[in-house]
Amino acid sequence: MKRNYLLLIILLFVTKSSYAQGIAVSDSLSPVKKAPPRFLSFTDMGGIVLPTNDYIRQGNRIPWYGAISFKFGTYSAGDSWEDFAFGMPYNGIGIYTAKLFNKKALGAPVSLYLFQGGDWKRFNAGWSLKYEFNLGMSFNWKPYDIFDNPDNIALGSASNVHVGANVYMKRRLNSRWDLHIGVGAAHFSNGAQRLPNKGVNLLSPFVELVYNVNPEAVDYSRRAAFTPPPLEKSIDYDVLFTVTSRQIRVDTAGTGLPQRILDKNFKVFGLSYATMFVNSYNYKWGPSIEMVYDESSAVKVWRQIHPQDGQYYDRVKPGPIHKRFSVGLSLKGEMTYRRVSFFANMGYNLLHGNTYDYRVYQIIGAKVYLKDNIFGAFGIRAGKFSKAQYLYWSIGYTIKGSPLTKKDRYINHILP
Repeated sequence: MKRNYLLLIILLFVTKSSYAQGIAVSDSLSPVKKAPPRFLSFTDMGGIVLPTNDYIRQGNRIPWYGAISFKFGTYSAGDSWEDFAFGMPYNGIGIYTAKLFNKKALGAPVSLYLFQGGDWKRFNAGWSLKYEFNLGMSFNWKPYDIFDNPDNIALGSASNVHVGANVYMKRRLNSRWDLHIGVGAAHFSNGAQRLPNKGVNLLSPFVELVYNVNPEAVDYSRRAAFTPPPLEKSIDYDVLFTVTSRQIRVDTAGTGLPQRILDKNFKVFGLSYATMFVNSYNYKWGPSIEMVYDESSAVKVWRQIHPQDGQYYDRVKPGPIHKRFSVGLSLKGEMTYRRVSFFANMGYNLLHGNTYDYRVYQIIGAKVYLKDNIFGAFGIRAGKFSKAQYLYWSIGYTIKGSPLTKKDRYINHILP
């Protein structure tokens, strides 16, 4: 997991700096330049721990939780067409801590995360409906241990990825203070980097009090002066290369192994190609193909005594080469911002090498453009919307398609 800590820190830093770069570029093209409004907030939440695995369900072990969060961030200044086109986005960094009311079961987690949100619907100067995404790393969990915590199948590591989403109503109290009331969901897991890994899922209403450090009301009457340029509909082509690793459970019958969890990380390599229809500044979508090489597929394991020293050793034999490959087709959707986007795939494996996984799979993640066409991506691939297969890091390249005419929009440009 040390590699994941470093890579996640890099991703969070790049995400923040890339977004700031996008603001700077936009401001340099704008006739009016403003410092982005900054804010501090305190969030109080309390809700339920969703019973998504036996460890949570049995004995009503962890029925509910409470949490608080502190955030620092920046709002859009409303002085560029991108601000209005992308729903007045805001972003920043936060710290989160939860009390699960059974510290011996899962510990007292603390999370450091990045957030990004924006307007879903603005009703008037005082009320708006907004959304927010969170991505970070959490620490201080009490994980599975074969001696000290053998029942905990929820988390196999003390540090886990934190993914969250919130929907809320914003009420502007005055120039300095805002009140947010909404509901949020959070997921914690290590993406099968270390098993067991059923994950912890939280759901709760929340109240957030926001203090605006340098308040300056956005003048929405100027929106017409920042009309986005006409979008030329086109098709983009994304190519991603992935390197990661995972653990798996194995069948111990007749092997002599004491437990199903195999303490070994198997390499995973992936290559994907997506054809994305760009019909809006806010989103794009299209079909995608995912090709995966998974070293854990069809492995054979057993415990064997060595003829020379008389000691027992765990043996791992890779499966046949042809069983290590999977090929899936998926439908991909992507919410786009200046240099950051969030995406999700729903797919099905046509060639299904690793039968340990489900044929139907889901992918969610975030993408950050480092250059105009080069991007880094972080995400998680899962089955049944709950069973993580692996966390992954990707480097990718976007081939920008030429603008489409009405005649050939969906016919002649399916391939680059």
